[in-house]
Amino acid sequence: MSTIAASFAARAAAAAAGAGSTATSNASTSSGAGNGTATNAATAGADTTGAAAGGGGAAPAGPSDFQIVWSIDIILLGVFALLFLLRLPRFLARMYRFSEWTSGLILRNRPYNMRTSGRHVQFSVGNNASMNDIDISTDDSHAMYQEKAFAQRISATGAQVQGSYPPHVSNCITFFRPLLKLMHARIETGVSLSHVAMMVVWTGALIFPAFYMTEAFTDPIRFGWITASQLPFVYAFGTKNNVLGTFLGIGYEKINFMHRHAGRIVLVSVNVHGLGYIYQWCLASSFMEEIANPQCYWGLIGLICIDTLFLFSTEFVRKKAYNIFLATHISALTVLVIVMLNHFSGAIPWAYACAAFYLFDLLLRITKTRVSTATLRVIPELGVTRVEIPNINSGWRAGQHVRLRVLSSGMGVFGWSEVHPFTIASVADGPEGMVLLCKKAGSWTNRLYSMANSSSSEENDRKVSVMVQGPYGGLGNCMVSSFSAATFICGGSGITLATSAMQEIIQKDLNGESRVKSIELIWTVQDAAALVPMLPLFTSMIQQSVFTPIRISVFYTRAPIGKFPFAEDFFRSTSLTLSPGRPKFHKHLEETITRTTALVSGSNSVNACGLFVGVCGPVALADGVFADAGKIDPYRRDQIGGVEVHAE
Repeated sequence: MSTIAASFAARAAAAAAGAGSTATSNASTSSGAGNGTATNAATAGADTTGAAAGGGGAAPAGPSDFQIVWSIDIILLGVFALLFLLRLPRFLARMYRFSEWTSGLILRNRPYNMRTSGRHVQFSVGNNASMNDIDISTDDSHAMYQEKAFAQRISATGAQVQGSYPPHVSNCITFFRPLLKLMHARIETGVSLSHVAMMVVWTGALIFPAFYMTEAFTDPIRFGWITASQLPFVYAFGTKNNVLGTFLGIGYEKINFMHRHAGRIVLVSVNVHGLGYIYQWCLASSFMEEIANPQCYWGLIGLICIDTLFLFSTEFVRKKAYNIFLATHISALTVLVIVMLNHFSGAIPWAYACAAFYLFDLLLRITKTRVSTATLRVIPELGVTRVEIPNINSGWRAGQHVRLRVLSSGMGVFGWSEVHPFTIASVADGPEGMVLLCKKAGSWTNRLYSMANSSSSEENDRKVSVMVQGPYGGLGNCMVSSFSAATFICGGSGITLATSAMQEIIQKDLNGESRVKSIELIWTVQDAAALVPMLPLFTSMIQQSVFTPIRISVFYTRAPIGKFPFAEDFFRSTSLTLSPGRPKFHKHLEETITRTTALVSGSNSVNACGLFVGVCGPVALADGVFADAGKIDPYRRDQIGGVEVHAE
């Protein structure tokens, strides 16, 4: 008989007062009837404890390990249910229009002529003016529309289109806005106080089962239960098609920090559990006897899987060998489900939960995958490769991203196996299809740039086959068109968020489906020449936005080398400016609030519906914007209806 098994059985039996000797005897007998493993002994001890507690005159036993960790899981799920109820109004607000709810789910191709509704903008010019008097490249653009020409939205039948604005739901009620400001404060780069608070609450909830009625150094079985109960959360937090994120109305990338945190908890608990048994078996000189039992060697396999996951999930491995990180993740997480089914029968419910999350995510990934032909072009001023996929032109929302795989020998021997995420730079249901801007930031993107740049002089564009998976992430239940103002702050290739979102706002505004009255873009680049390839798109957006003024401010941080790319009198309008240095975000936000509140007060709107601030770029840029948004005076914040920052 295993001495370790007998000690665990004796501890479990002692929990029933007045029946200690009987329970210990039964536990030892049950342990001996088995194959001498600590797992069987602990299970037998729990059973005899329950029997003793049911005897006449015996004190009731404490809750079992299963009951304790199951209760904690229910509490943690209750926290998510509470967060869901708090965010439910936004969830329901998106359902005001069926197309709003179904967009951003599945990529597809729709004939462009079928999407044309026949709507257009009609101008009624005053007696003393003609349309030739209106030059929208100057500051007088929207003022001219108001003073000399009255713009109307006309449907295909010739009737005037009435506005159908989306309902606006603030992310926080006025009373709690100071608390929201505090929760957005950065503890370190990319980590806010809300992240820390969530991790502290999660860890605190698990401290109770870790030390209640148990001793980690002599009885490590409780930590095995904690490992099993936390693994479904690791799977749920880590999937691209995130069930928990969907209920909360946020993308998987915003909740991935909890995947890492729950993974660390599993790492600690599984090592306390596994190494605790190994240490005691070694003291009793029974390691070989115990590890020969199937339950025990399956447990050892699980321990190796989780430790391997940790070693290959470090930042160094992810950056230097991402494919190895990905391969170990897929293989280890698959094996872990099998381990849970074979290691201990009590873990089977959690194993089924892990398998359900994993298979659901895999099924949706397959459903969301498209294979198409893409056109590659280089934009040397930005150091990016422009990937155009005309056969995929619908099914995403502004701010969402896709995972791109290039199926070409030009990417190297194993280049086809790599997949990388890129934010979609174009608007859905547009004429050019899906557009991605892939910045040179590593070996894969450098090979993509070189392949696009190696096209012959007769063929300016390179055609390649690509596999696109998505869309993922994005703004969740937040509808930018429901705000009174939108400001986008981007750095370098992060301009993709702004171009897609601004075009989507303009598209909705022309259809009478947007509340936005002021749009501003602040773009920071290293070289002033970066504006050259984007100038046609910027000019087009300014011209198309008939009802909502657009301001685009470009800042360059390096002194230009050689001839300056623009003439001195090129920028005649404050709608598009180019300036040296770095922008002062707080100043721009204050100006946007002033401009928007003036426009709202002059319209039929009763109150402003908030300022949306979208950020895409380096983590430090997002942290700086959060800090500057927090500096806005509370009165000004309430005047605009709240300030909401979304970072990509």
